[in-house]
Amino acid sequence: MFKHFIVCLTISFPLLAHAELADTDPDSVCQFLAASDLKGRKWTDYGDGTAGCASDYKDIGNGVPLANNLAYYVMGQGNEAERVKLVMNANQPNAAAPAIKQLSNAASKLSPKALGVPLPDSVRKAIAKGEPVVVNVGSGEVEVLKDIWPSGKGYEIQVMMR
Repeated sequence: MFKHFIVCLTISFPLLAHAELADTDPDSVCQFLAASDLKGRKWTDYGDGTAGCASDYKDIGNGVPLANNLAYYVMGQGNEAERVKLVMNANQPNAAAPAIKQLSNAASKLSPKALGVPLPDSVRKAIAKGEPVVVNVGSGEVEVLKDIWPSGKGYEIQVMMR
């Protein structure tokens, strides 16, 4: 019985191994989208076992009181980046198309750097439609989420790679 348990555990272990970014160096990962005006600031240890960096918000179009915008985040622990995320805030949902396009373009630039392969068309389509999806890609996975704000006055679309 014990041997059977060990064999099952050995066979199952590779399935439990978590995917990771193709490059986990924080200094490198925080700069993945610098050429797209989404340069991450300095890697910071938050003092709670987590660390990360984030870009400034990049405004897309005009809007009062807030324009639609896009930001890039890197999360991890110690000196290792584990996940990257793009967040597009649709503060002006009726004029979100250019922001969604920039989100898709940024995700397309990020995927080869973060996961080692181009972004699949299925993910680009999910971004365009704001539909949730999780797809195994390269060394990890990409997840697209849409969160409609409780106020009903906007939403965000997140693209996470891990």
